[in-house]
Amino acid sequence: MDPFHFTYNKSFKEKLDFLKSQKELKTLQISFWSRKRNFKSIDLFHFFDNDYIDKNTDIVRDIQEIKSSSSISKNLPKEFKFGTAKKAFLFPINTNNKVIGAIFLPFLTPPSPYNYSLIENFKNQIEHYLTSKDFEKKLSKANKELNHKLLEIESLIDITEIINDQEEIKQNLFENILATMLSILNSSKGMILLKDEKSGFFNVISQLNILNEELPKKIIRITKGILKELNDEKQSKIIDKPHLYELLKASSKNSIVSPIISENKIVGVIILFDKESRKGIIRFNQQDLRLFDSLTKKVSLAYDNIRLIDSLKSSNKLVQNIMSSITTGIIMINILGEIEFVNQSAEKIFGRDDIINNHYFMVFQKNPELIDKIQKAEIDNEIIYEDNFKIIDKDEKSIEINLTLSPVYDEQNERSGIVFSFEDLSSINKVKSTFKKYVSENIVDELLQDDKSLELGGSQNEVCVLFCDIRGFTSLSEKMKPTEVVYLLNSYFQTMIDVVFSHNGTLDKIIGDELMVLYGVPLRTKNDSQSAVDSAIAMLQALNKFNKVIEKENLPKLHVGIGINYGKVVSGNIGSERQMNYTVIGDAVNLAARLCSHAKAGQIVISKSVFEKLENSKGFKKQQAVNVKGKSKPIDNWIYKEN
Repeated sequence: MDPFHFTYNKSFKEKLDFLKSQKELKTLQISFWSRKRNFKSIDLFHFFDNDYIDKNTDIVRDIQEIKSSSSISKNLPKEFKFGTAKKAFLFPINTNNKVIGAIFLPFLTPPSPYNYSLIENFKNQIEHYLTSKDFEKKLSKANKELNHKLLEIESLIDITEIINDQEEIKQNLFENILATMLSILNSSKGMILLKDEKSGFFNVISQLNILNEELPKKIIRITKGILKELNDEKQSKIIDKPHLYELLKASSKNSIVSPIISENKIVGVIILFDKESRKGIIRFNQQDLRLFDSLTKKVSLAYDNIRLIDSLKSSNKLVQNIMSSITTGIIMINILGEIEFVNQSAEKIFGRDDIINNHYFMVFQKNPELIDKIQKAEIDNEIIYEDNFKIIDKDEKSIEINLTLSPVYDEQNERSGIVFSFEDLSSINKVKSTFKKYVSENIVDELLQDDKSLELGGSQNEVCVLFCDIRGFTSLSEKMKPTEVVYLLNSYFQTMIDVVFSHNGTLDKIIGDELMVLYGVPLRTKNDSQSAVDSAIAMLQALNKFNKVIEKENLPKLHVGIGINYGKVVSGNIGSERQMNYTVIGDAVNLAARLCSHAKAGQIVISKSVFEKLENSKGFKKQQAVNVKGKSKPIDNWIYKEN
């Protein structure tokens, strides 16, 4: 029994002691020079070398045998001693593609395979532990970021609801906004200042928990203090020395301030003081600043557009009458991100009751890519087009649409929202799906993209052609019922064609029990020959699994031979104006068929033109040249035999 399985729950120190108790491993040594903090938790801390700096560029990530006289040995940690040995095994310990330590075993006689595997096992356990610690750290960080993002979204929704409930800009609107911000950011107190349009001075429009003596007594101008800084920088900021500003004297720790901006001018300021926690007053941090900035920007948008929202609502009836007659789906999203209108075509996809007056973040939460597109349209202020865009509808089905996101502008040429229009492609895709059951999907896609593809004629291309034929199927089918033959063939073709399509192959035709597959037309890949060979090997592997399944159904196993050739062919539409087939013709096609005939069950036979283009020819062995019909000279060939 492997002692590491037996003592799995023991410490790394005990495992190391066990290794060194083995006669061949008494000289085993270990040292680490990176990731010091991690080794405290695995009782190997005293093997950490604080002084060693890994300057040895020869140390690689793989296990290697080194000599005492080599350049590597001269740069090893001082703890590693050869003693009387002239050679040693070096087992690098890697994390994140970096060598952070090593296990060192000097030897006169190499250790037995068993002891060698014990060291590898020990090395792998250390690496696995360190990797898991890295993963836990990343997971914890991602979880914190996710929670903060959820808080940000929920907070935006709260602010949006407050703004939407107000018919006009009033004092109680800003009181509600301030109270919500204080609650979200755990602030002890705060105030909002708005600019008086006539005097240009700023006045406190709302405040909470601020003592009267802490409120500003002098006229507040934009030319002094914190307002001047905000006017110059026009961005939210944390003030760690609030005592330097008259307006922030209510703060004891630090403050967070943000401008309310309209037409690139400051029309107001929101100030929060002193963040509260269970430990008392603490400082605002960068995450607080990010959330605060998002909320204030929402307020900035509302300042200019709250009356515009009322205007949009008053004209909603007219919009509905126009939009209801349009077959294209139409969804109107206002400046606050709320959905104001859905026409009948859009209702069929997204419904109505659950989306009207709701924020698009909530409505399209099952469609994060759609949310990203809407946000991009809001930020860039540009029209976005996207064809064959996948979404999840109200019935949780995946469908494709052609979408357009268009910014909407008011009479002052200011953006007032987004119009999301789309064309449902379900009916079109149903026709395409049906068509692809009769013709390879690569050919269908080319025909639909280019009308000229429907014309008779062809062009010369270099193509890799694959033939796959079932061996002995005629005699096999004579012993079966017709229904069994059809069932077996259909199941077999389904398996093989799935493999072909997964390797970007184009199914040219099915000839009896034989498949003809093309690589290079109509779609070309980086290496069509490699794609064809990879596909052929995958077909043999898939057939093995297929045979295990049908054997349980008391059906006979199938065996295939495959031939592949690469060369120039004529590809295009062959036939008549009324009926045509997309195919390839030429000598290269005939040779592929001849190689398929030469292949025995479980073999893949390829020509020289294919072999020379392979990046990975593992498993192929050159065979004696063979004579094939139609060729005056023997054909060089390579054969891959199924294990």
